Amino acid sequence: MSVTLPDLPTIIRQLTPHIGTDETLPVLNGIYLEATGTHLYACATDRYTFALTRRKAPETTQDTWSAVIARTDLTALRALCPTRRHAAELTLTHDRPTTRTPDGSLTVSDGTRSLRLSANAPLAGHFPKWRPLFATALAAEPQLTEEAHYSAAFLARWAHAPTNRYEPLTTWSAGPRKPLLVAAGHDFLGLQMPIRHDDRPGAPDDERHDRTALRTTWTDTLNAIAATSRHLTAA
Repeated sequence: MSVTLPDLPTIIRQLTPHIGTDETLPVLNGIYLEATGTHLYACATDRYTFALTRRKAPETTQDTWSAVIARTDLTALRALCPTRRHAAELTLTHDRPTTRTPDGSLTVSDGTRSLRLSANAPLAGHFPKWRPLFATALAAEPQLTEEAHYSAAFLARWAHAPTNRYEPLTTWSAGPRKPLLVAAGHDFLGLQMPIRHDDRPGAPDDERHDRTALRTTWTDTLNAIAATSRHLTAA
């Protein structure tokens, strides 16, 4: 099956920050692709954040496939479709595993040049089941009535989610220990797991991050009345 995409560089940019780097989990060391006949889905995760995006297929087909583009292949793929160049349509052609190519292959072509990559079929078959995770998070009502803690470094990853600089992010969570759901437009979803902090009663204020501790440490500053300033006058 072949799928033509006008914005493959955008998909790569959206997902690259979420690719896992733990070499003991090779299934997470790349971008997962899944073609359903109506859409192409692409996602990446390192278990702390999970990014998912979709593109509608130009034509509906009955053919379905999945593949993983390894992180090590992204450099060659970026060279084929540099983001500084005028956007060009790229065609992804998937070839199923055979005796000679047990991993299957994925060919990316811009009409004049082509790049053949491993489809990494064994890894694709073990990629995390993303549908239940996102279905649960998307269905949950916002219930963040207590403070939640998130990694600032992980939050920065979502800066790559919007397709343009004016597109806002929409976020909500079903609770402080539930994933934060992030949406950019209608074709990008993300999940970020919260950080668990020590919330034992009696913990030192400088080790606590709840609202009570913050109000205590900031009250004097925010409620202070500015002293009357003195000005120098000419003799």
